Amino acid sequence: GMPRPFTYVNESGELVGHNVELIKAVFARLPQYELRLEVTDFPSIFAGLDSGRYQLGVNNFGMNESRKEKYIFSDPIFRTYDVVVFGPKAKIPDLDKLSSFRGLAGLTTINAPGNHASTVLENYNKDNPDAAVVLNYSDGDVLLQVREVEEGKYDFMLLDKPLYDQYTAEYKLALRKLELTDDFISTFSKGYSYLLIIKGQDQLAQEINAALAEVIKDGTSKQINLKYFGTDYTPYR
Repeated sequence: GMPRPFTYVNESGELVGHNVELIKAVFARLPQYELRLEVTDFPSIFAGLDSGRYQLGVNNFGMNESRKEKYIFSDPIFRTYDVVVFGPKAKIPDLDKLSSFRGLAGLTTINAPGNHASTVLENYNKDNPDAAVVLNYSDGDVLLQVREVEEGKYDFMLLDKPLYDQYTAEYKLALRKLELTDDFISTFSKGYSYLLIIKGQDQLAQEINAALAEVIKDGTSKQINLKYFGTDYTPYR
């Protein structure tokens, strides 16, 4: 279940997307390396990194403590803005008064295990056991998960704003959304995503970060963002 437009295989069978173009732009500045991209399902990325089969994981990864113990995180590659989406029939609290996840206590949600949204909600549940949300996991396509929320199978979903914008435009979904304010977000998430590099590859990590800084400074990152999202989500530091 690769999330368009971050990483996906297009009609011609080519691997494309924001993350893919960005990593290619980074390695275009690192001629000492040969970049080989392999497509696999989400859990297999971690297995491949753990076994040393891959040196680098590319799929809009959020940061959490257990991953920090196992991998080197690059500098941020993307600044995520999250929206909470509800189906048209969902019993939801007053959106204007919803200033934190505590307003969603007891409601059910769906997401892929290990992705940015799941990580955020797991961290929230750990800190707020008295007002936890009910997490369900699926490796299915993100669009299918969003449709299940639309149909009312789950109460809400935490979704990257760029994905929300794309899906509602493309599939005319009947969803209600709550845009999260910065202070809401800062309570649970820095809202960045990263590349994962295997431990021991410190030089590779430094060189990737240096090339990434160039890709950001010279406007390449902005161009790639505008191409896929119409908005620039470059993580200005």
